Amino acid sequence: MKLTIEGPDNHDFLQSIINGEYVSLKDWPGAKLFVGSAYDKYLEMKKASDNADCEN
Repeated sequence: MKLTIEGPDNHDFLQSIINGEYVSLKDWPGAKLFVGSAYDKYLEMKKASDNADCEN
């Protein structure tokens, strides 16, 4: 399973995950977690949205 984390660099957040500690995304503003191919789909949707905004 592929997990992708996007957000501000935060050593404590990453260290918590590496140590197997329980983490809640609500405690880390700006962090997003994607599972499997969801990140690729997110980037495609974001690009399409940005292109639509540029056309208007």
